[in-house]
Amino acid sequence: MKTILSAALAGRKRFRRGITLVEMMISVAIMSIGMLGMIGSFKYLNVGIQTAKQKSLANNIAQEKMAYIKNKSYYRVMVTTRTPDLPDANFTPAMVYDLAPNGVENITVGGISFERRILITKVSEDPTTGDLVEHSWSSPDTGLKQVTVSVVWQERGDWKKLELRNLVDNPERTNLSATFSGKVYEGATMANIEGATVRAQENPSKYGETDVSGDYLFVIEPGSYTLMASKDGYFPLTRANTGIESSETMEDQDFALTKMSSGTVRSSYGAFIRDHLVISMIVASTIMVNGVDIEFVELYNPTTWPINISDGGSGNDIRLRYYGESGASQDVDEFQLSYISTFVGPGRYYLIANSFPLTVGGGSPVTDALYAAQNGTAFGGKCTWDAVTGMDCIRTLKAGAIEISHPAGGVIDRIGWSHNSAAKTPTVYEGSYFSNWLGFPGNSQIMRNTGYGWLGSNTGRAWDTNNNSSDGMWLTMNYQPYGTLSGAKTSSLTGTPAAGAMVFADDTLSAPVTVGTTGWFVLPSVSTGSWTVYVTSGSLFTSTGTFRVASDGVNVLLPSSNIILGTATLYGFVTGTVTGMEGAALPGIKIYSAGTPQVTTRSDGRYTLPAVAGVTTVIANFQNQEPSYLELSSMNVTVALGGVTPGIDFALSFGGKIRGLITTNGVDPLPGVPVVALKDGVEQGNGISGDDGYFTVSGSGISTGTYVVEPQLESSETCLPSSTTVVLDTGEVAWSSTYTVSGAYGYITGKATTGSPTGPAITTGVLIYASTTPIAGDPPAINSALRGATQPYYAASTDATGIYTISVKGGYTYNLYAWYTTWNGVVPTVTRKKYEAADAFSVDPNGTVTKDFFW
Repeated sequence: MKTILSAALAGRKRFRRGITLVEMMISVAIMSIGMLGMIGSFKYLNVGIQTAKQKSLANNIAQEKMAYIKNKSYYRVMVTTRTPDLPDANFTPAMVYDLAPNGVENITVGGISFERRILITKVSEDPTTGDLVEHSWSSPDTGLKQVTVSVVWQERGDWKKLELRNLVDNPERTNLSATFSGKVYEGATMANIEGATVRAQENPSKYGETDVSGDYLFVIEPGSYTLMASKDGYFPLTRANTGIESSETMEDQDFALTKMSSGTVRSSYGAFIRDHLVISMIVASTIMVNGVDIEFVELYNPTTWPINISDGGSGNDIRLRYYGESGASQDVDEFQLSYISTFVGPGRYYLIANSFPLTVGGGSPVTDALYAAQNGTAFGGKCTWDAVTGMDCIRTLKAGAIEISHPAGGVIDRIGWSHNSAAKTPTVYEGSYFSNWLGFPGNSQIMRNTGYGWLGSNTGRAWDTNNNSSDGMWLTMNYQPYGTLSGAKTSSLTGTPAAGAMVFADDTLSAPVTVGTTGWFVLPSVSTGSWTVYVTSGSLFTSTGTFRVASDGVNVLLPSSNIILGTATLYGFVTGTVTGMEGAALPGIKIYSAGTPQVTTRSDGRYTLPAVAGVTTVIANFQNQEPSYLELSSMNVTVALGGVTPGIDFALSFGGKIRGLITTNGVDPLPGVPVVALKDGVEQGNGISGDDGYFTVSGSGISTGTYVVEPQLESSETCLPSSTTVVLDTGEVAWSSTYTVSGAYGYITGKATTGSPTGPAITTGVLIYASTTPIAGDPPAINSALRGATQPYYAASTDATGIYTISVKGGYTYNLYAWYTTWNGVVPTVTRKKYEAADAFSVDPNGTVTKDFFW
């Protein structure tokens, strides 16, 4: 019993000693893992908080701008007229935004930099689907504008955006209430045509497409229109001056189209690129009449520009190398040269040899560069040297290769040959190498072809498909080499086949094709008429000149020599036709796309416009160059480098301009007042009075006809006269009236900052009041007494950027006050600033006065 009790007491003592060291270490490890997990989570928690903060700020900034725009009258919500040449590719899809007239705002809030962007477009509702359809800024007003406010910022190196969309509606807009319908068929066979388009030329956004039965239908605003029916492969047909009234359904507007004939265009020889120097002849050994054993390499320049062989100093712009056969101890030797001529002109040869003078093949060309000996040898001792025969650097009777390269641009051309009896092959070559049982025997030459499978004398030898065995031939030493002093040699039948290049005609029927591996191409289904064929490889292009397809099925051969792509381009191409409302071709109309050369339409109204790759806007009758017609644009045209975007057609209305003057008293100008021109109650054009009070509707012209011209006023404004009626004739600048606006508003704007006028913006909001009489203390209470008084008060608050804008009645002197609230814990402190008495100021109608505050 005593023993058991002693053991129990002993165990109890052990228990009271606490935990062991091992247990302590395990506990600390577990706690450490937990603490590390908590510390790691703080990072993601902080990132989440920061992300939420940025989104919240961006939302506030966007909502603020949207509310400001929505508070404007419909006509003072200005549609975007200029966007970046290239959309912002940091987002998918790439973002298009306003550069004019609304612009971009940079905002810093809470230490975060934001950029606020706006896009305002004219839209209409598709009556079938209810979807919104976007229109060009220069098209007639639809009475509906879509406002997109985007806020973009960078978060941990990635671009983020928050986007708000809303609609601004003209309460007086005319709804789509009239309907056109009919049938489109082929005149010769009476067969229904599916997929034809019938469009109102004066309002291109309104159109219908025929179904399998040839029927079409579309709705439109009441008015008078020119209808045009068109389909690829058929000649278009128009129906002029078709009037339609509200709620009217005009049926049986049928069109009988005539099918176009077509032919096939083929290349006589092919399309080729000449953009690099080539190795045109190699001779490893041949004995001249004086007994000297010579070797040489001949180069040819097929381009239209000179190419430097040497920089004129100690360096080589073009490096000439010899590669040994497979298994040889040496890999590559670079020729050391002594230059007589340092460059090769366009269409000329360049001769590199181990002897000067040189007589071979019945001629004595002047050598342009000689092998240069270094310490009695060349290539660091790898060429054999003989006092009589000179240097042997191409190693007769062995496999090998010759290569030319540029220090910065890499390999330009190379030719390789085998030595079959020794089972040796070259280490480098293009495609497949030249095969010879004896390697490269004496009195032999490798010659590059002039054209496909043939060799001409006294011509440029530059056929280069990047396949040695098919680009040239072995010959017994018969052809003489040439140098730069031998004169230019024609290269009209030679070059590198433009395999994969695109071929297209600027007609309305054919589709682009690609050039084959030998340079030949066939372009089928080219419509009858006179057209131009274009060939483009992306970086190079050419046109073949005008040709004519006269009747159905005719084969036209282009031209009797090769088509050479020798002009560099950074563009793609846009093609189309410009006609009048009645469908007649309009020649000499200027076509423009930002950043590219302008072109004019041909006698048949066709044009081919180079355009920067990406999304662009194409403008016909740019800057109203032909005043008898309107300017018209096509937005969001996608162009690929070296590609073609066809079918960008324009139908121009006869047009002119309407001018007028906006004043405050019949004499003094009133700038910034929008003016619209209405035809049948639908806006067709608009303008804004400038600093001199004058306005033009529209800068790009409006169609002829009778218009009601109306200045667009803010609330409380009146105008005499309120509107005028103007009849506009072709090419005329018609005068409307001098308008006098009374009660026009002006604007007070400014910024609230801390520390100094250039200090940080106050982003928490400052209350601003403007009044024609002083305010003694706190802001007046908004109650029935204030609302019933005759004394006007105008109030606003600064936004997230510290900026405010207040609309006030123009022509008065104002006092201005600001109250800024700061907090110490829960205790607020309000600080007042003011402009009054001697600091009071006047605001002119439609004028803007800037007054800043800082604390």
